[in-house]
Amino acid sequence: MRNSSLLGVIGGVLIAVTVFLTGNTITFTSSAWRETTAFVLLVAGIAVIIFSLAGNRIGTGYAAMVAGTIALIEVVDLIRHSDLNFSVRLILLIVGVILAFAASVGRRRGAAV
Repeated sequence: MRNSSLLGVIGGVLIAVTVFLTGNTITFTSSAWRETTAFVLLVAGIAVIIFSLAGNRIGTGYAAMVAGTIALIEVVDLIRHSDLNFSVRLILLIVGVILAFAASVGRRRGAAV
């Protein structure tokens, strides 16, 4: 397994796991994925894992972009409400998105001169 694929798998797992976390505790709630945003986040995490294992950097980047957008919305909501209290869930989501983005970038091989 390539290094970028491993980063993508770890990032995708972190993104998918954050759906089931609540606040600062590691408590898995099965009803959490019934919300639309949480479901999209779960699908994005699974897509990052699948595209990373398949070696598809563009697909990994698109799935990471979806999760990154949701993370950005949550951070902006925290800033807007003047509540800069980052939870474990949000930190894991941000780390997962960064790892997924890192897996989507790479060098071009065999570029035409």
